[in-house]
Amino acid sequence: MCATAYTMKTMPTEKLKKHLGNIKVIDSINEREMYSHDIGDIPHVMMKMLFRNMPDFVVQPKSFEEIQSILTFTHENKKPVTTRGAASWGFGGVIPVKGGIVIDMSPFRKISRVDVANKTVTVEAGARWSDIDITAKQYGLCLMTYPSSKFSTVGGWISTGGIGINTFKYGHLSKQIESMKIITATGEIRQLSSSDSEFDYYISTEGIFGIIVEVTLNLRDMPYGSYPRLVYFHSDREAFSFIEGCLKELDPKNFNPNMIRFLDENHLHDTNKTMRVDIFEKRAGVLLEFSTTEDEAEFTKYIEKRKVEEAPRYVANYLWNERLFGMKAKRLGPTILASEVIIPIHSAPTFIEKAKKIGHNFGVEVSIDSYIIDKNEALMMTTFLCDSRRMKYYMNIPLVSILTKAALNLGAKPYGLGLWNAAYINQLFDERRKHELRDYKNRVDPNNILNPGKFFSVGAKGIMNLVFLPAVFGFLMNLMIGLSPVLGKLITMLLGEEKQVDKLDYELSLHACARCGSCLSECPAYLVTGNEAVTAKGKIALARKLLKNQPVSREEAWNAFLCMHCKACEEVCQTNLELMSLWDALEAKIESKYGRPEIQIKEFLTMVDENDEYWDMVELRNQSSLKRPIPTGTE
Repeated sequence: MCATAYTMKTMPTEKLKKHLGNIKVIDSINEREMYSHDIGDIPHVMMKMLFRNMPDFVVQPKSFEEIQSILTFTHENKKPVTTRGAASWGFGGVIPVKGGIVIDMSPFRKISRVDVANKTVTVEAGARWSDIDITAKQYGLCLMTYPSSKFSTVGGWISTGGIGINTFKYGHLSKQIESMKIITATGEIRQLSSSDSEFDYYISTEGIFGIIVEVTLNLRDMPYGSYPRLVYFHSDREAFSFIEGCLKELDPKNFNPNMIRFLDENHLHDTNKTMRVDIFEKRAGVLLEFSTTEDEAEFTKYIEKRKVEEAPRYVANYLWNERLFGMKAKRLGPTILASEVIIPIHSAPTFIEKAKKIGHNFGVEVSIDSYIIDKNEALMMTTFLCDSRRMKYYMNIPLVSILTKAALNLGAKPYGLGLWNAAYINQLFDERRKHELRDYKNRVDPNNILNPGKFFSVGAKGIMNLVFLPAVFGFLMNLMIGLSPVLGKLITMLLGEEKQVDKLDYELSLHACARCGSCLSECPAYLVTGNEAVTAKGKIALARKLLKNQPVSREEAWNAFLCMHCKACEEVCQTNLELMSLWDALEAKIESKYGRPEIQIKEFLTMVDENDEYWDMVELRNQSSLKRPIPTGTE
């Protein structure tokens, strides 16, 4: 594929705005900075050395026709386009490394219709999984599978993942998609059903072929109950031996869990710490969740024969209810880094042993969280806590790729590419499939405008491009694995081990923010303004700038006051931060330096009161709070 020269900076803002008409265009430096990163905490110096990651413009379309208009313009003018949802994936897939236009799909979130008879729901690509579930439950229906970040967007998870909660029972997300509406780089609208030959090109390909704008998903009947079970083991290997035994020995007709999840002793121990409880033993655990008493009874008979040690029911229920807060351990860091791979189940114990040895060499404690996909594979998330403020963090970041490479050496494949895994493309696709993908890219995006600098090759600056070549990058990571007993220990000796945080003060709270975007989906101020700067995510970014004495304009600072203090962000915060106290402290700092914008606050509250979408959100949340709860298993 030939390289395309991008010259967006030479195009006047007026020309773009004239073409786009009433489409909202964000061009201020402060707001564009919010779109220059995802949840990954990459040091500013490192990012600037590798990439140009600041978009020239951000646009927020509200209709298919507006997206068509944008893509027609960018295709004709050969301008790069990056599509962005909630930006809750941490591998650089939404970072605009070629600048250009970012299309923000986050406000594009309407739930168009629920077909009760056929058990389907049709939604815009920016719809959140949480909103879909709330709406579906009003009709006695619910999602089949969903991500652990339930506030991520539908289009985002289709483009980057598709493996999550309930995958074991219902399969990959693609199996629940009835149809998708996509818009190609040339502005053509296509409706694709799951049987169409081009359908698979838009699954887990990170927006390089077209923009998903609407999806019809299959739903299921709401279950009558939820019956989680947690069993303990003395080692990780013993736990995976149990999992393999379940998969081989139990009759699939009777053994039908929605989910099988492995958590190592470090993960369960950290859960105790984050919740200030002591209910989980520091041992490896396997969590299963069933929808019927019949399925649960079959499992009970199986473990009674093997005399497996089980946690009390309330402990299993607690862990199941915490499944949507996987980033909560970040408050112990205050930074968390993660490697994600799909690994053969038989290789999992060996990898875990290897990962923990490598982590120990580099002075970090590795935790493992794994979802079983089927009888053969598991999605494995290897995480470790660290501190982005320390010099050692510059070595912690490449440790993620080292751990990924260690898994690939055991037959695993990366769970997505983005920027940071792009050099591992050969482990994800064989030559035939890569040729098919490149050929399709040339057909539907001949000017290579959609999400350039990712996937097939990394668009790094200058000589750094060489580092990300698959052969070079793979060699360097294997070298690091081999040298880890010496290099890792030397780095640890010079820079120290990672220590967990006991409690969060004002500064640590700012660093503990996961930047996951959960707050965006629940924030009424964002719904009304479409400005990320007024959300919890935006205000924490502002507070960090103030803490570092970086330049902040009065207008930028005053965004913090456009807040209703409704606690919605605090209720969904992945790291369980005490945000209301944080906002009080932030507003006091800003008021002492910039004053208080009484006129703007009054105008904002009037805007909220007159906004129909805001009142729709209130009604939806009220309906959710009144819904009949699903009964859980009891002692």
